[in-house]
Amino acid sequence: MKWADYQKQITALNSEELEHIEIVAHLVSRRIKLGLTQRDVAELSGLKQSAIARLEKEGAIPRLDTLEKVSKALGLKLALVEDNAVH
Repeated sequence: MKWADYQKQITALNSEELEHIEIVAHLVSRRIKLGLTQRDVAELSGLKQSAIARLEKEGAIPRLDTLEKVSKALGLKLALVEDNAVH
């Protein structure tokens, strides 16, 4: 199932939880697009493979430094963008 289809079925999550899931889904998609395994990302990021598995399981909110390490390993960087909904 594609993320867009799955997202339509989610009704019990608030917007903050959905944003977290979207971040993790983007990281997983990028890993797969690059043809990397969880073990590959673990080695590139300096984390354990079990940490990558926990992140991808979306069972807990990852720490910022974990997101930074994984993002960098995947050739990405975290950035803040202006939220037009906030005044």
